[in-house]
Amino acid sequence: MSIRPRLKVKPFNATPWTSAAVRINNLLLNKSQAYTFNLDEDRMMRLRLFPGETQRQGIYPIGLTLGIGDTTAGLWLSDWPVLENIRAFIPEGMLSRLPENLGLALTENAMEELLVTAERGLSSKITLQSLSAEQNSRLYTLPVGFELMEANRTKPEGSNIRTISGLVMLEERLYPLLQERMRFWPTSQNETWGGLETHIHLEIGRTQISIEEVNNLAISDVLLPDNNNFRTDHSLRLRLKADMACSAQLNINENQNNTLTITTDWNAMTDETQQNNIEQINKVPVQLSFDLGQKSMSFNELKQLSPGYVLDLPGTLPEVVRILAQNKQIGTGELVEIDGRIGIRILSLFGAR
Repeated sequence: MSIRPRLKVKPFNATPWTSAAVRINNLLLNKSQAYTFNLDEDRMMRLRLFPGETQRQGIYPIGLTLGIGDTTAGLWLSDWPVLENIRAFIPEGMLSRLPENLGLALTENAMEELLVTAERGLSSKITLQSLSAEQNSRLYTLPVGFELMEANRTKPEGSNIRTISGLVMLEERLYPLLQERMRFWPTSQNETWGGLETHIHLEIGRTQISIEEVNNLAISDVLLPDNNNFRTDHSLRLRLKADMACSAQLNINENQNNTLTITTDWNAMTDETQQNNIEQINKVPVQLSFDLGQKSMSFNELKQLSPGYVLDLPGTLPEVVRILAQNKQIGTGELVEIDGRIGIRILSLFGAR
């Protein structure tokens, strides 16, 4: 379909992701189970991690700069954790009036138990470096969101639970350490994949006929498959998709349910579809699909997919989109943006450019 002159067409630009940001996003999606630990005999903490949003740095009133090993990190909080400790060391409203070094020392002492727990989790030294954090720093590329619930057994019900949300922005070079330590965090998987159903087609044969012959088909016409294997030995093909199948044997039981016995491994099927020319295709209504690429994934990887998971595609987005009809490539195109919508500008069709 042609594009009207008044439409504004421009190349499509995808949202940029760094490979490290994709990895941390997907890692955290599968670590959504909360981790519970005791701070002392009266206080219990429950920490939940999730993919962070960089733009949320500005909404939190508290910002700190941490030292983690030989890296730095920005930490933003909705409120102070272990608030009783903070107030025991620093009277309310006094922190901003204290000299920087004194304020840092008192805050670090007040949060010592929490910092020690975090150090054990990361197996790395953690220090407070500043009572502020630089927003939108190019140094921090890995956003980690979190929610920390603090329960105090000594307080009356209704005031014994506090929930703090926050964001920590890490340097990219900290990712290998984080990935290694997160192995000990419980992994959650999308169990829905286990119950996913797919259609298996029982193919007893196939044949090729022309478009003209299709148009002449009528009720009571007889089609003859290219082979007679189903008639002679009840063999057929179990077809998972257009190009993947295995052989099977149909066992017919008069007094029981019929069964299938798989006789070969899954194999790629040869392409036996007749190539249609452009005149024939113009006469047949077809659905076009547009492939930006493909990616092979194991079923173990599929089980990890959940909303928010990002697939890391090799290299940059391809400049050429494959145009397919009936699972066969008929041309190529390029992605364009048309008044806020995605379009495909045809580059080639049926071999002609």
